Amino acid sequence: MCQKQKIRNDYLNLRTNYSNEYIDNISKIISYKLFDLPVYKKCKNIFIYISLEKEIDTSYIINNAQKHNKNIYCPVITKNKREMIFKSYNKQNLIKNKFNILEPLYGKEKISDKETIIIVPGLVYNKNKYRIGYGGGYYDYFLKNNVYLASIGICFENFIIDFKEDFYDENVDIIITEKNIY
Repeated sequence: MCQKQKIRNDYLNLRTNYSNEYIDNISKIISYKLFDLPVYKKCKNIFIYISLEKEIDTSYIINNAQKHNKNIYCPVITKNKREMIFKSYNKQNLIKNKFNILEPLYGKEKISDKETIIIVPGLVYNKNKYRIGYGGGYYDYFLKNNVYLASIGICFENFIIDFKEDFYDENVDIIITEKNIY
């Protein structure tokens, strides 16, 4: 088993032990830190994933963005390898894709631009702001090939660890945990 897969397995197992209440509290703290960032206040568009159970809950960010009239777009996996597009978010039109991740069934497609922040899913991050996600490479490909205001990772503080990134990995601009902003 490669190093990344072992780390992925270890931290997925660790995360399953977290109570829903604990995750909810951490999610609120991280969300409020995000809301205070100048890039969040400045952005008009948010590209954000719909969190799964035991992930940092992104619903707080989505609700705040709606309240502040920001445009919300969620990833949709395409038939092309490692490619995803972003479509407008509407809670009523979400379906599970082949990875059991909720994505918009229909909606207006949006290309990212300098008014867009991207909330990037990651299981663990290192101090160089590289992440280990779930192994698909979709976000690495997207970050490398698109323009945006900022890419932001959100994770638990104890999920900032040491690991060696690969040449094809893309780092984020900012990481927010319950204790720090990197």
